[in-house]
Amino acid sequence: MKDVVDAYDGGDFSKAASEMQPVFEKYRDDAVDAVIFDLEQGAITRAAGQWDASILAFEESWNRMEPYLDFAADTKVTEEVAAAMTNQSVRTYRGTTYDRILACTYQAMNYLQTGHPEKASVEFVRARNWQEDAVDRERKRIDEENEEWRRANKSDASKYNPNSTLKSRDFHGQLDVAYAPMAQFQGYAEYEVPVATWLRGVFYLGRGAPSDFEQARQCFSRTAGMLGKESGAPVAVDALLASDLSEGRAMQRLCYIVMESGLAPSRKELRIDIPLFLPGVPYVGAAFPQLEYHPNAVNGFTARIGAQSPSSTLLTDIDRVVTADFQNRLPGIILATLVSSASKAAVSYALYAGSQSANGSQNGGSAAGVLAVLYIASVIYQVAVNSADLRTWESLPKKFFYARVYLPPTGGEVEITLDDGTKLEPVSAPQEMVSIIYIKSVAPGTPPAVHTFGIPRQ
Repeated sequence: MKDVVDAYDGGDFSKAASEMQPVFEKYRDDAVDAVIFDLEQGAITRAAGQWDASILAFEESWNRMEPYLDFAADTKVTEEVAAAMTNQSVRTYRGTTYDRILACTYQAMNYLQTGHPEKASVEFVRARNWQEDAVDRERKRIDEENEEWRRANKSDASKYNPNSTLKSRDFHGQLDVAYAPMAQFQGYAEYEVPVATWLRGVFYLGRGAPSDFEQARQCFSRTAGMLGKESGAPVAVDALLASDLSEGRAMQRLCYIVMESGLAPSRKELRIDIPLFLPGVPYVGAAFPQLEYHPNAVNGFTARIGAQSPSSTLLTDIDRVVTADFQNRLPGIILATLVSSASKAAVSYALYAGSQSANGSQNGGSAAGVLAVLYIASVIYQVAVNSADLRTWESLPKKFFYARVYLPPTGGEVEITLDDGTKLEPVSAPQEMVSIIYIKSVAPGTPPAVHTFGIPRQ
């Protein structure tokens, strides 16, 4: 992904999409990693305005993830056992809750962009279903994963007890330092991604039927509650507007300006010597994933048309979304890493002890040599597979911002100035009663992408 990331981080979305294509093709048939590359392909080609390619990628991600909405388990015993002897990256990437919600939300916008509002409606419903499914599923998933790791540990001859490590002050001290930055990020209620719920509200507002206005009001009210008093105030105005329209007030043309800015957290590897309390193996090196935040982002914009000049409001902090999901999974990740590291270390030590015992016995030289070779091989293997699972959807933005302007009955050019000083060319809003100007900015000073689409009335 290096060439893809380099182009993407520089705001060259067309080059990033070109570099991404062979990576996407390479992993399309990879049962373990296909989903993460589907998501990257979908977001990167969308930023480049390659709608068909983005639709295809998100369609494939849906086909792979959809079984987990209805019936398929997120955890497989065979994968947990394999991961215990290797690492967690051998587990199939099935998508996080926010992956699933945002993939459907992006797909909905793709369909609006290409003139398929009915397909967009389906995607918005899917995004809502993923969120509603997440509450019970996530609790169940965490419990199941922890139980599978405990079961795998019980079947291991080493009889390693992870509770001994978990109670170690030294171990906890290292974890506290490593994961302290996450404390500043509090997730949204019940696995919500506010921008997804809000955009669904905008869609219903644009559709224009009385029942749609009520659904829009509910979406806006829910989003305002998630955002709190300050950030939620403009969304509360959207809810009042939807309420007035449902009561028969005449609709005025309006345009929402949405900007996704910066980069979501990526993952880096953290190595810690963990106490095992096993005979002959007091400590072993283990690799844990750690979130890496990217502060370099444009923090808003100002829109202007006529006498209106609203400043943008924060709509969703993806750092909060990603961190909350990571924190929910972290206890299971820690437990899995402890069991996996202990299992491999115990095997290595057993081979080492066997070689020493054989070497000291009569006529044991040959056996000792074989065991020594096996021990060296096991150490090399342990080092080779001692790595953390760093898969995460890296082309997601850091934040979403939005502003609202009212438009004249026809025409309407909106002037937009980003907070880094970049002034966009005046953008002509689509003719629909409700339209969106969508801005994609990766970092200050890099060229943003700008796309527009309207929401056809029913």
